[in-house]
Amino acid sequence: MLTDDVYLVPPTPGDYVSVRALTVRGTDTDIGADLATLSRSDFGTVLAPYASPIYGQARQAYFEKNYPTMAARSRGVAQSFGVAQDYDCSVLGYDLPAPPPGCTVVWFPAALTTTGRPMFGRNLDWFAGTISSQHGLPPTPGEHGSCSRSVLTTTVPESGRTVAQLGCHDLLSPGMDGVNDAGLMIVALVDHSDRGNIGAGTAGGFSTGVSAMQLPGCVLHSASTVDEAKSVILQQSLFCPGTTNLHWFITDESGAATVLEIDGDSRQYRFVDAVPGQPFIVTNHALHSYPTLDTFPQIPASQEHNSFIRYRTLTAAIAAHQGKWSPADISGLLDTVLCSYVNNATAGIAGDVPERTLWKYLADPTNRQYRFRFYQHDLDPEPNSNHVGSQFTDPIEWSLTEAALRSP
Repeated sequence: MLTDDVYLVPPTPGDYVSVRALTVRGTDTDIGADLATLSRSDFGTVLAPYASPIYGQARQAYFEKNYPTMAARSRGVAQSFGVAQDYDCSVLGYDLPAPPPGCTVVWFPAALTTTGRPMFGRNLDWFAGTISSQHGLPPTPGEHGSCSRSVLTTTVPESGRTVAQLGCHDLLSPGMDGVNDAGLMIVALVDHSDRGNIGAGTAGGFSTGVSAMQLPGCVLHSASTVDEAKSVILQQSLFCPGTTNLHWFITDESGAATVLEIDGDSRQYRFVDAVPGQPFIVTNHALHSYPTLDTFPQIPASQEHNSFIRYRTLTAAIAAHQGKWSPADISGLLDTVLCSYVNNATAGIAGDVPERTLWKYLADPTNRQYRFRFYQHDLDPEPNSNHVGSQFTDPIEWSLTEAALRSP
């Protein structure tokens, strides 16, 4: 049952990002059916067919064994759409296909924060335009800007974990940021240094296993700690549709933190753990391939948005900081690598569509809490720089605990 449907950030002419906050309760089959009904009516979702029914049958069997929450929700989607296993009922796609976002995460252990709790900041950097425009094509009928119709979806099943995910392009697995009721949090970031599963689609076709967009939900529904998350992940067959890899930052309320990466050559899973007592920086290159600054390639400093340059910028800012890190300090640190440029190419960004930080937040796993700010529109260029000002929403405080406790 859909018990909450409000806009955190309403659609506004001239502003880019809107965020719709949903809460869905019931059995997992009911949750899948309710999200399918909403996705079809409000987002124009059309299910993708498999290349053959055998792919659908095998994938459903995989979910039953390895991701039972998705297995049950897929059954609800199938019921809502009135289809059989020759359609991919694990993806409620819209405004697709969706290439992966660029972004930045910086995590601080409890010993280094003024709150005495582990905290991290996150920027989601992505193109402010349609997927079609990124490929030099006119928009298709009904196509909206990528990430412009974002959702923050909280699911409260009758049995199992309460989970919230923030993202877009798939109402069943928004898949960019998420938290569960145990305080486990996960963030998806692009890894430009390794290739993805070239030729793999986002839904249907020859899909098997768990996609990159589905992995955060799989982890959050199945694990409560970083160690449990690692065990869940190592039992998955994971694929990253498209030419570019992803990696995932994962942390829990105890202060454990790790990054999951997929080696581009072997496709084996690698975990890079935070060093105890030290900040942990994650940008858009594989940490297992480039573990220290002296392994980085030489990149012109003018390419400010390049992953290696952002990492160096953050490293220098952390080294120059005195004392413990307050929430405002962490937010300010992430603002030093905000994505908002007059000239993409000069900043090291390919393509003609402007890239912007579409949302940024401060996260507190202990309290299952975020402080969000969402991109609205550009301001004037900043003098003597390649930067343009960005207007964000006022801070929005959001808690999974409060969302789950809200009366239906």
